[in-house]
Amino acid sequence: MEDSEMGKRINWDKVSEFEEMIRAQGLKLSEGSRKFGIPLWQLYALSRQKKNDSSSERVKRSIGDTKTDEAENSKTDFAVKADKRNQEVGRFSDSPLPEEVQQLILQYRRKNPRAGFKRIEDRLKSEHLVVVSRKQIRHVLKIHGLLEGHDSSFDASEKPVKGSRRFEAAYPGELYQMDVTYVYLTGTPVLYLVVIVDDFSRFCVGAQLCHDQKGETLIGVLHNACINHGQPVKLLTDQGSGFYSWSARQTLFQQYLDDHKIEHIVCEPHSPQTQGKVERLNQTIKRECLSRVRFNSFSEAVTGIADYIRGYNFGRPHQGINGFRPADRFYGVIGEKSRIESELMGKEVDFSKGYCILKVQDHSVSVVNSAEGIAVLMDGKLLQEVADERLH
Repeated sequence: MEDSEMGKRINWDKVSEFEEMIRAQGLKLSEGSRKFGIPLWQLYALSRQKKNDSSSERVKRSIGDTKTDEAENSKTDFAVKADKRNQEVGRFSDSPLPEEVQQLILQYRRKNPRAGFKRIEDRLKSEHLVVVSRKQIRHVLKIHGLLEGHDSSFDASEKPVKGSRRFEAAYPGELYQMDVTYVYLTGTPVLYLVVIVDDFSRFCVGAQLCHDQKGETLIGVLHNACINHGQPVKLLTDQGSGFYSWSARQTLFQQYLDDHKIEHIVCEPHSPQTQGKVERLNQTIKRECLSRVRFNSFSEAVTGIADYIRGYNFGRPHQGINGFRPADRFYGVIGEKSRIESELMGKEVDFSKGYCILKVQDHSVSVVNSAEGIAVLMDGKLLQEVADERLH
C-alpha cells in the first residue's frame, strides 16, 4: 500500500507497532498520532483492517463450529432415533402378546383416543378373531405410553339411575325408541336430529336431520324406518308436542300410530333414563360425529351422519350386547355366530407347540396361541386383511 500524498510505500508493520504502543499507553489514536508523528489516517486504516480480519476469522470459526455442530447433531439424531427404535422393540417384548396384536391395540387407540378397554377387546374379537383380556390391553397401552387418566373409569359398571328400572325388548322389532335432539351447524338455523333405535338390538333404524320437528316430519322419519326395517309392535317416545298431546284430541303422529296399529308408550316427564338407549345414541352421535367434523352445509351433515350410522350399525361392537354389532343382533346373526363358535370349541386343538395350522378349502389357517391371547391368520395374514379382500 502506498501513501497517495508522498508516493512512498508505507511500512505497515511499523505503523502497527506504534498503534500497539498507543493503545498500551491508553491514548486515543488522535493523541498517539500527534505524539509519535504517525498520520492519523494510517492508524485508522490499520484499525479498520484489523477489525475486518477479526470479523472474517470469527465468521470462519462460526462456519466451522456450525458444521461441527451439524455433524454432531446428525450423529446425535441418528443415535436418538436408533435408541427410540430399540426402546420400541423393547416395549413390544415387555408384553406376552404377539407384536402384531399389540400393533392392533395401539392403532385402534391412536385412531380412537376415547375407546376403552372393553371397546378395544370387542373390536379385536369381532374384527380379527383375537381374544385378549382387558388387563392385557391395559398393560400394552401402559408400556407404550398410551394409558390415559380417564382409563380408570372405563371398565366401571354403570350405576343405574335412582328410581329407574332396566328393561329390554325380547326380540327385534318389538319396541322402537324415538327421540329428537337439537343440532347446531355454523351459519345454519337450529336443526333437529330425529333418531329411532330398536330396543332389543340397539340397531339404529332411522336417523334423519330435519329443519323442524312437526308431526308431519316425525311421521315421515318413522314411516321410512318402517319401510326399510319393519314396523314395530310398540313405540316409546317422550311427551314432546310433536309426539303427544295432553288434550283429548290426538296429534297427527298419534293418529298415524293408531292407523298402523303401533302401540304408543309415553314415558313420564323428566325421566330421560326411560329412553336410555336412544338418549345414549344421541350423545354418541354428537360426541363422535358432529363434534369431530365441521360440516359446511346441511347436505354435508346429512351425508356425514348417514355414514356414521352405517358404521355404528354394521361395524362397531356394542358393549350393551356383549360386544356384538347392532346389526348382528337385529338380523339374528348372533345365533349363527354362537353355533359356529360352539362347534369350534368342541374341536380338540393341540396347542402344545403354541400354534395350530388347519386347511380350509384352498387356504391355510393358522391359530397362534401366545399367553392368553389367540390370533387367527389366513395364508400368513391377519384375518381382517383377508376379510377386507374377500367381503368388499
